[in-house]
Amino acid sequence: MKQSESVNSNPVTIIIFLSGMYLKTGIKTKPKVVLFFPSPLEGRDYTFEMPLSTLAVAAPLHADRYRVIMIDERLHDDAEKQLLDAADGALCVGVSTMTGFQLGRAIHFSRLVKERRPGVPVIWGGYHPSLLPDQTAIQPYVDAVVRGQGERTFQEVVQRLEEGRWLEDVAGVTFRSNGSVTANPGRRLAELDSFPRLPYELLDVERFFFLNGGRRNLQYVSSQGCPFKCAFCVEPSVFGRWKCRSAGTVVADLKELHELFQPRHITFADPNFFVSRGRVREFCELMKQELPGLTWSAAARTDQIEEMGADMPHTLFESGCRQLTVGIESGSQEILDLIDKRTSLANAVKTNEVLKDSGIRGCYAFMVGFPKSLPEAANEIKETLTLVKKMRRAHRDIITAIMYLTPYPGTGIFNLAMKLNVKVPETIDKWAGWDSTSVNTTWINGREKDLVERCNNLYFPFAYPNEQLRRRMNQLKFKPFLYPLHALAALRCRFDYYGMPFEWWLVRLLSRRLRFERAFSQLGALRRLRKWQGSPGGDGTAYSVRSRERRTAA
Repeated sequence: MKQSESVNSNPVTIIIFLSGMYLKTGIKTKPKVVLFFPSPLEGRDYTFEMPLSTLAVAAPLHADRYRVIMIDERLHDDAEKQLLDAADGALCVGVSTMTGFQLGRAIHFSRLVKERRPGVPVIWGGYHPSLLPDQTAIQPYVDAVVRGQGERTFQEVVQRLEEGRWLEDVAGVTFRSNGSVTANPGRRLAELDSFPRLPYELLDVERFFFLNGGRRNLQYVSSQGCPFKCAFCVEPSVFGRWKCRSAGTVVADLKELHELFQPRHITFADPNFFVSRGRVREFCELMKQELPGLTWSAAARTDQIEEMGADMPHTLFESGCRQLTVGIESGSQEILDLIDKRTSLANAVKTNEVLKDSGIRGCYAFMVGFPKSLPEAANEIKETLTLVKKMRRAHRDIITAIMYLTPYPGTGIFNLAMKLNVKVPETIDKWAGWDSTSVNTTWINGREKDLVERCNNLYFPFAYPNEQLRRRMNQLKFKPFLYPLHALAALRCRFDYYGMPFEWWLVRLLSRRLRFERAFSQLGALRRLRKWQGSPGGDGTAYSVRSRERRTAA
């Protein structure tokens, strides 16, 4: 029997073998650290994006050879048991969370750890704790908060806990001691090139690919922060200055990740990928040389796209760029000025033309629901819908998403909401229901929300069908249903009449059944995954061997 086979066959042998390896190499064992990622959205009918926030703080610890255990609530049938088992004997449990649904899950699991593993410190990080650190740290289920950029801060937290010390001298931490909260001085942002690449090998990457319909899409962060200060955005409050990994480092990371996992597409999760034109141009040239055929998508502003030069869109496409997410925000110039967007409606129209000509799909984000007491907001919903319709008519293969204005702490809109006496959550538990996919203010009513959803989700897409919808309309089984919807939507958009929405009522009635079927489809995917894991070679063995060989070589 080969040595590798004997090691894999007996747990005791594995322990002895690993112990011998540690003695032979002189590497000391490091304590266990658990990182937990609560589910960011309710249900399972959404894209399973990778937990980049927990991967970021895991990177320095993994490089320093701590035993890092990552648990993603979405991937476990019994996440409570997984977390409690992992927390037993751990130095600490780190929890990453944003405001909204994920916050409620973070509260639930943190309470569970403190009840069942009371001696294990629970450390929070992420957007919400960074924005409201004092309110978070005073909670009995949170021992400390890592504010802002957490890579170095959390590494120091872990080192202090390993030494048996508390956190009095760790910059960037707010902690509770003897019932009172102390906020240590902030920490300067570190250069991102000083951090090791994210340790994707700690994730079951193949499982993420599988749960996303087999799409081999890898998420990656190449920068933090943003030099702009839009009044609705929390990024400047959390990170302040813009920091990035150099183009050469990014492409070197992607080459290594491509060798390990063979992704076909990279989604950059940067708030603003195009801050430095020189960096983007260098990145594109390196991608064409080093990773031809690998496609990617990122986020940009309308003024950045319009001002990038005549040749740059073609360069982007040649390097693999296939989609740009652009925050247009509003169809009202007065609203754009109010939120300090520093862009114009002309920028938006030009961006749509540039992307159409270059073959790059535009994914445009808007927001509605500004305070009606403001003169700038008199016709903002109508003006935004008019712009969305105009852009869809000009370029049918775009995506448009319309959110509802949500005042988050640390933003200019939040300060405005306070001046207007908007009732905002007073406790951390109530912040769990505060997100941009639902209406949290009195600034928009149910009738207006229904109009927005009708136009963006039915009338505009069917009046100006994209390539996928056109293909379906030409299929015999769909023609009797889709062609009447197309004709009705085109008439409504031509005359701007959206009353008596009988077809919307019918579609919503049918969609309830479709959502029910999609839920079963997701359950079916999970069942297929378990079957795949139980099949020969279906346990990710090949990927695990490559990752193990890579780590051993390192």
